[in-house]
Amino acid sequence: VKRDAAHLAQALEPLVGGGVSGYIFGIGVLGMALSTIIILMLINGFAVCEMLDVAAKGTPRRLGALLAGCVGALGPFLWKGDAKFWLAVPTSVFGMMLLPIAYVTFFCMMNSKSLLGDAMPTGRARIIWNVLMGIATTIASALCLWAIYINPAPTEKYLGIKAAPLGFGVLAVFIAVAAVAHFMRKPESTESGPATS
Repeated sequence: VKRDAAHLAQALEPLVGGGVSGYIFGIGVLGMALSTIIILMLINGFAVCEMLDVAAKGTPRRLGALLAGCVGALGPFLWKGDAKFWLAVPTSVFGMMLLPIAYVTFFCMMNSKSLLGDAMPTGRARIIWNVLMGIATTIASALCLWAIYINPAPTEKYLGIKAAPLGFGVLAVFIAVAAVAHFMRKPESTESGPATS
């Protein structure tokens, strides 16, 4: 079976018919690509500023954002022929792997009094938000593990290394490095306190 965009779009034919399925599938992939590259540009801009220990504004943040944007824009030119369409596959798998990490971060930030101050949810609102975020994090984590498990990797074909153990290994290393970086970072000065307007 030739797994190209037209054949993948056929999965939607029972729902919307043959003519519309291709458009819906194409718009979906385009929407995923645009939203992903925008988010990655924002994240990379802030990550570069954090790495350089500078304020998250101005030229460093713009250059960090452009770095991710330019690399993403080069993808269609570096992937040739029918392989261009499959650029969406590693992007979606990588994004799915990072999603639970983002949700756990949001969960911790939402319960951080030092970060949110008086804006932190309290009482019933806090319970509702924590339950909803807990459900979302659990679902995202399950989907992350499923995405790693079912997706084949080139290493399996060319190196004989199974894709799932490699994916889980990369995820474990990523989490370990993030944990080490978290505990080794310098505590921020609290002398000036949070900015108020």
